[in-house]
Amino acid sequence: MTRRLLFSTGLIVLLGALGCSRARTASPADGPPDAGKVVGEVGGEKITLEEVDRRAAARLQRVRNEEYDARRQALDEIISEKLMQKAAAERGLTQDALLKAEVDGKVTPPTAGEIKTIYERNKAAAGGRSLEEVTPLIERSVRQQRLAERAAAFRDELKSKAGVKVSLEAPRTALSLPADAPVLGPANAPVTIVEYLDYQCPFCHRAQGVVDEIMGRYPGKVRFVHRDFLLGKPRSLPAARAARCAGEQGKFWEYHRDLLVTPGDMGDADLKNRAAGMGLDAGKFSTCAASDRFDADIRSATESGQSLGIDSTPTFFVNGRRLVGALPADQFAEVIEDELSRNKS
Repeated sequence: MTRRLLFSTGLIVLLGALGCSRARTASPADGPPDAGKVVGEVGGEKITLEEVDRRAAARLQRVRNEEYDARRQALDEIISEKLMQKAAAERGLTQDALLKAEVDGKVTPPTAGEIKTIYERNKAAAGGRSLEEVTPLIERSVRQQRLAERAAAFRDELKSKAGVKVSLEAPRTALSLPADAPVLGPANAPVTIVEYLDYQCPFCHRAQGVVDEIMGRYPGKVRFVHRDFLLGKPRSLPAARAARCAGEQGKFWEYHRDLLVTPGDMGDADLKNRAAGMGLDAGKFSTCAASDRFDADIRSATESGQSLGIDSTPTFFVNGRRLVGALPADQFAEVIEDELSRNKS
């Protein structure tokens, strides 16, 4: 990857929309102005464009999302290129010389201690190779990561100085939320974030730290709603069921977070131990966890996600604007700040 491309793409490669996937299905979308147009006929029975769009709703929503993502990425690349051209011209440097000074020149190589720590943490993946054998690979990987992070930071510095404005409209999805969906934050908050997740998805675990950061950064301004989206993993349903059972005793969010941040196999014993650690009534919890009383609601949440075109977790909707994967907090903050500014106007 060249330095210039690295600058344009920033952390896309490193911190891109990573998530756990399932088979694709479907999503509601607003019909076009000519929704009543007849596009087919069977034995005299007319088929309208509106009927076709209802059937293809999720695929159409996905196309709109992909179209926006492609345009936004292209816009970000153009902005980055113009920022670079302007900054290089102001300093009387070529763009390559500017990147060498501001990106390459400010990235330090990993120390021997850092390399050893990384090796020890990933020893199983080393396939029996010694520290000396994998040191060049670790050095290259760390350098690429630091280059990407510094390139993104430099791009943000240039953006703040240049007063960059983005007015490209993101598609919004209308969400229908049940009254009993687990919610954090005030009902009248100007921003509502809805997260669809599977407790066995490692990217959902990774995203929880970002969720914690965002909720701490915007107290009283964000309403957070949980929705289950089962990926069909062995313990997806039991874990979701256990969180609901904890909710019966007023501990949904504590249990929910524990599932995402505390390691465990989510087997029956693990789920019960988590409940005991929170002081829940063991008998009530066990009886609830062994029942199917919440299964219909959990599956209904999953079906609602499928109808929105969701095919991976975590998927977030920030006032209807879709964000997918374990994304950095600043990416959420950018959308939240935009929504807050819209709310003021």
